Amino acid sequence: MAFTIKHSTGYRETATIQNEKPTVDRSSKRPPIHYIIWRIGIGGIELGVNHFIHEYSSSHKLHVYGLRAVENTIYDESKVHVELGGLKKGNAYINYFKYCRANSQEYFHLLNVGPIVLLLTLLAGIKNPLYHIRGTVYWNNNFQKLYLKTAWLLSWALSSVVGKIDFICNSLHGISIFQKEVLPLQPELIYNGFEVNTYLKKRHLRTQLKRIAYIGRLHSGKNVHLVIRLFNSIAKDHQGLELHLAGDGSLRPELEAQAQQSPYRDQIFFHGHVDDVPSFYASADLFLFLSAYESFGNVLAEALLTGLPVLTSNIPVFEEIHGGEAAFLLGDPDDYPALERNLADAIARFPELADKAYKTSDYVREKFDIQKHLSEINRIYEKRQ
Repeated sequence: MAFTIKHSTGYRETATIQNEKPTVDRSSKRPPIHYIIWRIGIGGIELGVNHFIHEYSSSHKLHVYGLRAVENTIYDESKVHVELGGLKKGNAYINYFKYCRANSQEYFHLLNVGPIVLLLTLLAGIKNPLYHIRGTVYWNNNFQKLYLKTAWLLSWALSSVVGKIDFICNSLHGISIFQKEVLPLQPELIYNGFEVNTYLKKRHLRTQLKRIAYIGRLHSGKNVHLVIRLFNSIAKDHQGLELHLAGDGSLRPELEAQAQQSPYRDQIFFHGHVDDVPSFYASADLFLFLSAYESFGNVLAEALLTGLPVLTSNIPVFEEIHGGEAAFLLGDPDDYPALERNLADAIARFPELADKAYKTSDYVREKFDIQKHLSEINRIYEKRQ
């Protein structure tokens, strides 16, 4: 079965799921599973639910509940029941509480929806929910910290009454931030998973530097302006070098204006949405990803699966993805002179960097295969059902 996936980065990919499972009777004793997300739309979390639907729709009755008012464009409603609380009359939180009450004997998998939603879930009588942490920023100011941390603490206390919450997180880095900022408990580690063969088909060894790429959202915190600035610093010494940026976001007009000020403006290309993501990786020779914060970094894993050399900011989770390979570390985004020096050094040893990336793809394939991820998720389900 072929279908189009629109990624969190804003581009599309046509994917094929082989050996589609036959439709079977789902009226067994296994309880339905409810996936709770903020909104149904573009995003790694939301699209990841498609893997759950494909894996579990033959054995469970599945539901997706979106708290915000966004119409479903990504889920096959012949396999999953979709409900949009934000499109109903009334407050979205009240609507969600009513939804929980109506399904209080069933299993809830909450995907990074925040402590207010978790607290409402428990107050409504949902027992033993699974809370999936995929993020490292929990509040933006002291006022938010006050009420959100209070909600976390109340949820934790209430769980001793209504049943233990299973916390899972997609990186060791994410776990450490959660423990430091939120609650002193130990979430279980389950890494994100990928259809690795889709990307491995495009794997090849890069031999020369012609195209630098950025792939991801054009949003604050991704530091795409630094990618353009670094490109300007090296383009003068590499005739014909190009910069290709895939993805979209609120900062695109600002970044395009920055590119227009470059003396190498004719060598900078904004692609917006691209249809074939693995081929985009395959067309590049070097990937710069200088995000200020991440709980994982899907695009980094995808890029490495194609053998694409990467240079990243110094976020610990990136070391988890590439196995601690020091050659891929560009440095602290707040220290631009160091970034510039390290980039020049990396380019000077480009054949070595390319060889490391090609070899690292085997490590990434073994660690982040989607079947490994689904097996771990299913283990959590089984112990509660």
